Amino acid sequence: MVALVLFAVVALCVTNASAQSSGSFNASGTSAACAIGDGGNFSGGAAGEGLLTTTIQTSNGAGVTLLIRPSLVTGLFTETKISQTVPTESADVGIEVCLKIDGKKDGIQGPDCIVYDQRFQQISTNLFSAIASIAHQDTCTDPSTGLPCYFDLILSTLSAHSYDFVAQVPNGKHTLTATWSVIGQQGSTPSSSVASCVGPGVLTVTQTKVFKQNGTLSF
Repeated sequence: MVALVLFAVVALCVTNASAQSSGSFNASGTSAACAIGDGGNFSGGAAGEGLLTTTIQTSNGAGVTLLIRPSLVTGLFTETKISQTVPTESADVGIEVCLKIDGKKDGIQGPDCIVYDQRFQQISTNLFSAIASIAHQDTCTDPSTGLPCYFDLILSTLSAHSYDFVAQVPNGKHTLTATWSVIGQQGSTPSSSVASCVGPGVLTVTQTKVFKQNGTLSF
């Protein structure tokens, strides 16, 4: 009898542990990869502004929570060129990622859009005017070519980012969509330019459970 009771207790504990640890996982991604080439220009990557989509079936019960993680490699290119006639130049570009569940923002705890990467680049100088003044000339020129003086700054970077979105949704099948878009003021004049690149990228979702009495979260 003692052995039978002990077996029943152990079986009950195992059953409860299995129920508490139950979960599911799904993922989707793109293998398109960005690369930096000559002059800092990008090649490869996902075309244009795009999206990653995956689905998950959630279970019954209170406290069901989704941990959603879009991971992306982002590339930013900025170029600013100044001269005696354009003494200040700036460029601004970034990548923003937004999440929707079943086409809506409902259930997402915290912001539904996150800036993964952004760069503001500005350069200014009075050097060219000073050089022209010292040389007693109206304009600063290259003595070897006779061309106007200029300074050109190019920055091109690749980096990987991720962010954990948290959402509480009802039981059922849900479609998760992560989109990325280009943000920033772009190039301020024809003397500046920007570009961006995204890829590879992965969207993962894990179903978990909040172990609180009411089963809810608030940020």
